[in-house]
Amino acid sequence: MIILIFILLNIKVQPADQADCKGNKATFSVTSEGGVGKIHYLWKRKRPTDAVFASFGAADSIKLAVYNIGVGNESPDSTLYQVSVSDDETEITSSAAHLTVNQITGIAPIGVASYTLNQGENLWLKIQTSGNSPSGFQWIRKSGPSNWQDVTDGISISGSQDAQLNFTKISVADSGIYKIRVTFPTINGNLCTETSTITRRIFVTPVPDTEPPIFANLNNDIKLLCPDDLVLAGWNDSIGAILPEEKNSCLFHKSDTLFDLSPVNFSDNVTPSDSLVLHWGIFSDDILHLPLTDTAGALLDDRTGQISGHPENINFEGRAALNQSWQIIFWLEDAAGNQTPESLRHKITVRLTHRPEIVNSF
Repeated sequence: MIILIFILLNIKVQPADQADCKGNKATFSVTSEGGVGKIHYLWKRKRPTDAVFASFGAADSIKLAVYNIGVGNESPDSTLYQVSVSDDETEITSSAAHLTVNQITGIAPIGVASYTLNQGENLWLKIQTSGNSPSGFQWIRKSGPSNWQDVTDGISISGSQDAQLNFTKISVADSGIYKIRVTFPTINGNLCTETSTITRRIFVTPVPDTEPPIFANLNNDIKLLCPDDLVLAGWNDSIGAILPEEKNSCLFHKSDTLFDLSPVNFSDNVTPSDSLVLHWGIFSDDILHLPLTDTAGALLDDRTGQISGHPENINFEGRAALNQSWQIIFWLEDAAGNQTPESLRHKITVRLTHRPEIVNSF
């Protein structure tokens, strides 16, 4: 006599609750035991707006993959999933598993959709969120048809990784389309990222530079040239130095701090200092703004460049009497053609304390 013992169909492991980021895939599974004949599986779901469970997904599988969770209405947050397990004799239904879509339910930029500003004005963009609390922000800017690049802090931008993006003295280069990417923690310890679908457009209109450039950190001063010890004088030791017409020449010392006209000493209000042109001339102090000449006879009334790198041989043409004085005058010109006003130009008064003589043997 043969006795057959059948183990009743039973669900050994129930489907477990799942939580993941919006757009990801969630997988539910079930483990059964016992049963008579072939075991069949039928998965069902009940969305928050559904009255009852309805069949969903592939049949006869111990696993159910749910794609693009939280996207559209197919697999929203708080949807329930269960599975019916059946054999030749019995059908049983699992407990319901809960789907949690970790998401920020709202990323809402504050303000209007488009801003038009003049160059140099200030602006801020800010967002509010609901749902999970954000753990990080990153503002992004459109740089092509579908190419978005991270915004970084710079001269006019701050807060690129905060809820508020700040533009201080905004520039034309800051024009563009902006939106934000938000990172937030999930209930299962992962991090999710969601990008706002709402953008903000900024138009920046250039403003002509009408402010004249000025010097900063430079004071007008008097410089003594050719004293008795000749410490501040440079001499031409060539044979030509003994000629009478060369006896009244002195050489600027390019290392002198009075000639330090590096960009750190320039101020141009709007235009960056590297776009400035430095003008300088050498003029008689007793005859108002009479330009002097160099030893080649060229007028020293308006030259450009860094004076600290260009020492000049100056021919006093017989005017090198004791206490003779003259001026080196510097002024600036910006990209718009504005020049330093006469009253704000940097002037160094150079005074001879000793008529140059031929010294030393050669």
